[in-house]
Order: sequence, then structure tokens, then C-alpha cells
Amino acid sequence: MLGLDSQEGRYLRMERHSEFESLQVAEIRHRMTNGFQLLQAYTRQQLRRCESDEAREQVRRVLDQIRSVSSLQTALTEADLGKFGDFLDQIETHWTQLGRAQGIEVGITADTPRHLPAKTAENAARVLMEAVTNCLEHAFPDGAGGRIDVSVELVDGHRLCLRIADDGVGLTDAPGDGQGTGIIAALAAEMGGEAVWTPRDGGGALLSVTFPVAPENDMIRVNGTHANG
Repeated sequence: MLGLDSQEGRYLRMERHSEFESLQVAEIRHRMTNGFQLLQAYTRQQLRRCESDEAREQVRRVLDQIRSVSSLQTALTEADLGKFGDFLDQIETHWTQLGRAQGIEVGITADTPRHLPAKTAENAARVLMEAVTNCLEHAFPDGAGGRIDVSVELVDGHRLCLRIADDGVGLTDAPGDGQGTGIIAALAAEMGGEAVWTPRDGGGALLSVTFPVAPENDMIRVNGTHANG
């Protein structure tokens, strides 16, 4: 009995330490977000002072990049705090901007707990970001446009399934061979889950990552669809 109490105490200390680290990271990201907001304000001032269309266009592109990075930092802050639903809301803006520049539509469908344990939310967010980034960089070569569909679904009340599908060139390497896929597989394993890559019906590729979460009655769920294009 004493051994069990000691083990439980170690587990609680580890959990509290993990939560403390997550709060520290979130605070750093919050400060970075504030810095980006100041940078946006300064860049908008410079935009108003531009005297030529060419200069105005160059500054506008810089402003778009700052906004994109700022939205990414805001999304990551939400994930670090376990606010997975808010992360999905925020990351949509970032993916929209990245995809639009390449003629790629990104759609998000969510039926998921809004809140997850901080570490789980952080890892799930990293899986989605790594997967979508891989699609944007490799699935549509030579400027070919296309579509990426992201879905997040609670299965059986205790498992979360992330699916990232694209209609691009399909699987060009054996699953897990690339650096990005290796990161995704490692994150999935850390969450007690598994990452599986398969060809997508109709062309392209599909990544499915399924991992356990707390029972459904301990969660706050959001049912909705986020789409952009």
C-alpha cells in the first residue's frame, strides 16, 4: 500500500511539473504574441507612408507574413494550455493564409473535446501542424493546387482520431521514412497511439492518428465544421 501511495505521489509530482512547464511555455508564447502585435502596428504605419504601389505591395507582403506567424503563435499558446478546440479555431487562420498563397484549400471538420490534458493537446497540435506542413510542402509539386482536409473526431468516447487527407501526388516514400513522418510517428507513440499512412481513395494520401483521451463525460465537446477556401 505504501508503495502504491509513493508511486501515486511521484505521478502527481510529474503531472504538476508538466503542467508548470506548459504554463511557462504558454507565457513565453503570450509575450511573443504581444511582440508580434506591436510589430504589426508598426508595419501598418509604414504601409500608410508608402509613396509607390511597388513599395506598398512589398510592405503588405511583410505584414501578411507577420500576421501568419502571429496567428500560429496564438494557436500554439492555446494548445499549450490544453485548449484544443481554441487551437483548431486559431490554426485555421494560419493554414488559410499558407494555402491561399499556393492555390490550396484547407478544410477543418471538428467533433472533439475542447479541452485536453495540456501535454496531449500540445502533441496533438504538433501532429496536425507537422502533417499539414508536409502536405503543403510536398503533396502539390510544381505549383499544382489542391485540397487538404483535416478532421478531428472523438471515437467510442475515449479515443481521438486525427485525419489529414490530401488530393496531391500520394505517398512517394515508404511511410515513416521522411523526417516529418518520423516526428509524427514519435508523437503518436508518446500519446499511446499510432500513426498510419494509406493511399486516399481517388488519389492523394491519408494520415490517421488515433490515441486515447479521458472519458467523454469528463470533457467539454464542440461539434462543428470549420472550412475555408
